[in-house]
Amino acid sequence: MRSALYLGTLMHSRRTPKRNTFRYPVSYWLLDLDELPELERRLRPVRVNRPGLVSFRDADHFDGSPVKEAVVRLADDPAIVRVLMLTQLRVLGYVFNPVSFYWCYDAQGALRCMVAELSNTFGESLPEVLRGPDLHYAHDKRLHVSPFFGLDQRYHYAFSQPGDEVQARIDVIDPDGSMPLTAVLHGRRRELTNAALLRMLVRYPLQPLQVIALIHWQALRLWLKRVPFHHKPPFVPGEGSVRPE
Repeated sequence: MRSALYLGTLMHSRRTPKRNTFRYPVSYWLLDLDELPELERRLRPVRVNRPGLVSFRDADHFDGSPVKEAVVRLADDPAIVRVLMLTQLRVLGYVFNPVSFYWCYDAQGALRCMVAELSNTFGESLPEVLRGPDLHYAHDKRLHVSPFFGLDQRYHYAFSQPGDEVQARIDVIDPDGSMPLTAVLHGRRRELTNAALLRMLVRYPLQPLQVIALIHWQALRLWLKRVPFHHKPPFVPGEGSVRPE
């Protein structure tokens, strides 16, 4: 089975205009999207597109259609036959994913592209197709994510292949070339069994709720440090946040 659990840490380091660094333990799912029916059969707490202790729902991603179909359609690449998704699942009906990552492979196992599905706490989401096989990508910021950053920035990504370990790094780049923020997700693989899933749920109870709570806690810390605040701009589905004139 290609699907697995990854246990590790998430680190954010803000350099300007005020320093703010944190590191938290996290758990993530790596899903081979062809294995979803098998996961539901093998893992007692897991449900696909129906309520359960732990659940995966297509409706939580893209336009609500089957996620693999949505990724292939978005990438517009008929050579893609396998998609691996790094994400969090619903626990007791709740989930919030600031970003989900997708590795897209052809029939020979070569990486065709990646997709970064970005979401913010305002219920807005925008996927970005990251073209090429080299695991390093960049694009202009198109979605308002944090009220403590504007839209005039770029994202630089660096990934590993999901093996015994997985790593995803995002650097935020200002117009002057400076790097005000780096975020790094790192995890070690655990085989997906009922016992491993139970240990993960005991170690990381209500992980999705923890994610949203920590986002707001860090926002409060930045506000107390008087980091400049950016109001949320209008959002156009499929296009992103509207840049100020």
